Amino acid sequence: TLRARKDATAMISDVDASLRVLIGTGTYPGERLQVDLDPPTKDWAARRSGPVMNLFLNDVREDTARRTANYLDIRDDEGVIISRRPSERTFMFTYALSAWTSRPEDDHDLLGAALVNLLQYEHIPLECTSGVLREITSRFKPALLRVGGLMFSERLSTELWSAIGGEYRPTLAITVSVEIPTGLAIDAGPRQTEPPRFVFNDTRSGTSTTVEGPSPTAPLDAAGNPV
Repeated sequence: TLRARKDATAMISDVDASLRVLIGTGTYPGERLQVDLDPPTKDWAARRSGPVMNLFLNDVREDTARRTANYLDIRDDEGVIISRRPSERTFMFTYALSAWTSRPEDDHDLLGAALVNLLQYEHIPLECTSGVLREITSRFKPALLRVGGLMFSERLSTELWSAIGGEYRPTLAITVSVEIPTGLAIDAGPRQTEPPRFVFNDTRSGTSTTVEGPSPTAPLDAAGNPV
């Protein structure tokens, strides 16, 4: 449980770090671009020096359309089911990316270069990930990357700038979707040691028929069927 709590707290930081690497090193290959996570307030804008990309996390929510009620089987080294746990749940981390230089023309050039860079990827490359994010995406599915969608709505996107008291800049919405393990594993029942037996009784004749299944120790073919 403690490990799960640490994983949850590190997850967002790992997503932040992966995007900073992807944007900071890929926008202009061979150059390192500064990427800040601070809210783009007036105070932040006054402190910056040189060209900066602002990567502001503004929403975290579950993609409920991808939720499933199925349980996943957890097997030991021999392929025997030892427990079951709920399926992963997909969470979406949405960022507002903006460019900050000394001229609007340069802002647009910088944001355009970042857009072209990000559009090369359907998911965050594994080499850009670290920590819990790398572990999760290696075990399950890559962290999907969506670029240029709406942040909630046009109205809320504008209100975001008003809420943080910042100078308005064109923004590019970036959403990272990650499948995160959830729930606690439920132990399976004891290992089967005898073949299953089914007894069918005929209530009219009083006869019964016994059908025996395959032995649990029988070898399996490539499809997992007893041979």
